Amino acid sequence: MIKVIASDMDGTLLNSDIEIAQENVEAIEAARAKGIHFVLCTGRMYNDAMSLINKVNLYAPAICMNGAEIRDEHGKIILQHPIDKELARDTYNTLTELGMYTEFFTDMGPITTDKERGKKFMIEMYKRIFPDAPVTGITDKVAERFESKDVHEITDVERILNNKDLTILKFISFSPEKDVLAKAKKKLEKNNDLAVTSSFSDNIEITNREAQKGISLQYYVEKLGITLDETFAIGDNMNDISMLKMAGYSVAMGNAENEVKNLADHVTVSNDEHGVAAAIYKMLETND
Repeated sequence: MIKVIASDMDGTLLNSDIEIAQENVEAIEAARAKGIHFVLCTGRMYNDAMSLINKVNLYAPAICMNGAEIRDEHGKIILQHPIDKELARDTYNTLTELGMYTEFFTDMGPITTDKERGKKFMIEMYKRIFPDAPVTGITDKVAERFESKDVHEITDVERILNNKDLTILKFISFSPEKDVLAKAKKKLEKNNDLAVTSSFSDNIEITNREAQKGISLQYYVEKLGITLDETFAIGDNMNDISMLKMAGYSVAMGNAENEVKNLADHVTVSNDEHGVAAAIYKMLETND
């Protein structure tokens, strides 16, 4: 019997307009009405995730930054898995040597050493993903992304790495070149203290090795007195694999990567067709 639903956000709960459809909200509330607990399991930072779900009057605990941080329904930090500063320095240097654009996810928010470069990269990335979209619309979306996420610019990376009061929880690094992403992943994976994954085709995400969605989901549900066999997990990309493998009931989105679809127990429709809602209602039909 399912007692917990864990949902990814981007490509899953969120549609292509980065919004949560009312159909998904209603399905989540239908599950809650039957006593089922709902938790977000996202690569996003907490405030970023909350800003999106609160728009539709949805409130939830969250496993953030791929498992680097767990917060309860009131926003209280339950657990963090930071990256050691020397390891963070080595990681940043590796990404920089490969010419990648990188952001630090920290307890003071996201930080970049070059905001303008980040904006230029994001604009080019959106053009590749949405070739028919007007350039002005893409530019506005990128500007809004940096403003809404309150991305801080600190041009001297040593100010970040030497700040004893700053906790580094995750790196997100981008490149349009697949061979560069592959080189970065291969090099960083040699360090057993890191977990390396991706949330879409142009990025890699780096966290503490304990900061994986599956590991943090296990910790979270066991604190509730629930087993992973009683957990429903739904996602679409590579950073969801660890939780899909561990959940008792796993669902891949219709828009998911093929590797994700192949390992999930079920495949639902896409994020633009309210796949989360469809999967929840299907599960509720037999959840007795």
